[in-house]
Amino acid sequence: MMNWTDFVSAFSLLLLAELGDKTQLAVLTQVCKYRTVLPVFLGGSLALTILTGIGVAFGQAMGVLLPAELIRRIAAVLFIVMGLYLAYQHLRRAGRQEEAGEPLICDTDADQPVVLRRRDWAAFSSTLVLIFLAELGDKTQLASISLASKSSSPWMVFLGAALALSTVTAVGVLFGQGISRLVPERLLRLLSAGAFIILGVLIWFGVL
Repeated sequence: MMNWTDFVSAFSLLLLAELGDKTQLAVLTQVCKYRTVLPVFLGGSLALTILTGIGVAFGQAMGVLLPAELIRRIAAVLFIVMGLYLAYQHLRRAGRQEEAGEPLICDTDADQPVVLRRRDWAAFSSTLVLIFLAELGDKTQLASISLASKSSSPWMVFLGAALALSTVTAVGVLFGQGISRLVPERLLRLLSAGAFIILGVLIWFGVL
């Protein structure tokens, strides 16, 4: 029997908990970095859905498998490394184009389908890994565990939580898309690099 109260509770709690959280900031930064929407949305939503399912299915067992502190440290390092790599990529690319006397523009149209496919795959896979590590053992998963432990309809908790997290991801992606249309690509790359590094530091110190 479907318990819609559990669905609404899970949806409301997770939606409020994740609005403005690092999940939204991460997907926003990914959209600004890769300038693509759907792969980032799918990667973020899939990561959060998997985490929700793990929380509902295994509950407190996650705390035994991997210490929350270790997971947080790994996620922080990954964010910082991504930021530094993005900054390095930007500086190297800018240096090459300046030496060649070329304008600092986006990728050329040559082999555009291949470039787009690679960019979409990179956006999807990196978003999936980043969000999964950033949210593993975080309040999102703990909330799912708590709600599922009190519910007679764990599937409704799962559906409500997954829908809420997908909604939050969509908001972050759309906001990032708007920013990417207004801000020059060169500036976006630098802002994205800085955002990754700042998020990593905040995660490392437990602020996020």
